[in-house]
Amino acid sequence: MKKISVFFVTAILMIAFTACNGAKKSEAPAEQQTVKTDSVTNVAPAAAQDSVAAATPVAPALKPADMLKNFQAYVKAYGEAYNNITKDPKKFTDLSGQSQQKVSEMEQIKSQLNPAQLQAYQKAVDLLIKINKGGK
Repeated sequence: MKKISVFFVTAILMIAFTACNGAKKSEAPAEQQTVKTDSVTNVAPAAAQDSVAAATPVAPALKPADMLKNFQAYVKAYGEAYNNITKDPKKFTDLSGQSQQKVSEMEQIKSQLNPAQLQAYQKAVDLLIKINKGGK
């Protein structure tokens, strides 16, 4: 029961943290934003903004099973870095900084996992929580 409540509290805090860190949306839609140049007001074209967005490379989306494997590999590397913290503290610090991001990514696709994958995910999260508590 204690583990379940810790998991839910952790999940709620991560969701709240990601919601609070979101960028503020502009008040006017992109088509209505105006640009003022030398006392002439021009409406910013939406096509120019779309071309900028299209030029930005987008990483291909991974399947939920692949994301789960990547998450499990991350937890394993994080655990090994914790066990070898005296040898390489920078690696542990880098991996610990990615913890919330990795969990929030997995929380987004959690509904797409089958029951066996959900069990594997829960084991990885439990291990992650154990590492974050100091291995107790």
